[in-house]
Amino acid sequence: MPTFAYEALDVKGQKIEGTDEAASQDLLISMLISQGLQPVKVKRLKQFYALWGRKGVRFSHDDLLYFTRELADLLEAGVHLERALVIVEDAAEQETIRVLINTIRQEIHGGKKLSEALSSYPDIFNRLYINMVRVGELGGVLPVVLKKLGGFIERSRDIRKFIITSSIYPSILALVGVLSVFILVTFVVPKFGQIFEDLNQPMPLATKFIVGASMFLQSWWWLLGLVILVLSTGFYSYIKSPEGMAWWDRVVLRLPLAGPMLLKIELGRLARTLGTLLESGVPILKGISLSGEVVSNSVIQSAVDDLYKGVRQGKSLSQLMKQAKVFPSLMVHLVAVGEETGAMGSMLLKIADDLEERVQHDTKVYLSLVEPITIVLMGIIIGGIILSMLLAIFSINDVAL
Repeated sequence: MPTFAYEALDVKGQKIEGTDEAASQDLLISMLISQGLQPVKVKRLKQFYALWGRKGVRFSHDDLLYFTRELADLLEAGVHLERALVIVEDAAEQETIRVLINTIRQEIHGGKKLSEALSSYPDIFNRLYINMVRVGELGGVLPVVLKKLGGFIERSRDIRKFIITSSIYPSILALVGVLSVFILVTFVVPKFGQIFEDLNQPMPLATKFIVGASMFLQSWWWLLGLVILVLSTGFYSYIKSPEGMAWWDRVVLRLPLAGPMLLKIELGRLARTLGTLLESGVPILKGISLSGEVVSNSVIQSAVDDLYKGVRQGKSLSQLMKQAKVFPSLMVHLVAVGEETGAMGSMLLKIADDLEERVQHDTKVYLSLVEPITIVLMGIIIGGIILSMLLAIFSINDVAL
């Protein structure tokens, strides 16, 4: 049964919004009127978006990869598009995939092309995906393009998963260390300081500092939290502005260890996107324009815009990249080789492979350093707290003697 979104006015003239299922739009209007509501606007929701609005329903990268790979295999085997969609729909385990494919198939049956049907769901299929499908349709190589898209999605997913999984253990280790210090400072040290107050004994300077810091946190933790919240909100608002974002993106790229790695991630994504587009038959100007959308750093986005303008004027891509001073020299030389040999797309994919391998290597190295650094830092902090307590205990013994 179709789902409709509606706006209506109640007896007091207040606007009410909601969604409901009905056999037809006229029937839903009659239902609303029978409930004492005056319908203002009634719109039928697409079946997939009606499901999408339910709690817990999402369309993941794995779902997108499944859809792309299965459809590519069936089309490559010579199966007609509509029948291929029926097969993929029946084989899908997730309800979200089945509903999405069903709505896409209905639109194609109504006369739309696949790219036109996919463009109805921009939250799932981005401009890069839709444009590549459109190129495949125009060139009669849709299965090949979908294969390339599948490989692109899988590679992006693997890089994302590698970084996330590699960060889990160091994050847990750092969290445990911070919680240990918090418990010591919040619960253990204040009781220790209370003992000294009861004994009316002077404390060593180090112990005084630790106890004072602990008492301050106990009394003024809300003020400290408020200051952090205000500063964080102000900083976040600033970096979301055009000027702040440009400043922050420049700062990020200049960070000692993270900067070079983030640059490789961005350039690897750019190279893989542009290489995939060129290999699929997309013109270079269109490819550069679409590739710029996958870059999140405004400094690199500005460089890509300059590349687009220069190539449109007939300039060499490698020369423009050299002038931009954002792209590493090896990348510039390899792009120049690609221009000379006429294999720009494959060369960009090789550049992307190299950059992504370096990102994985750097990630392993940096994260392997997190564990010993965290242990040493927590050892110094916790050891310092314990040492200050021991000094106070020894001072009691000295007074007793």
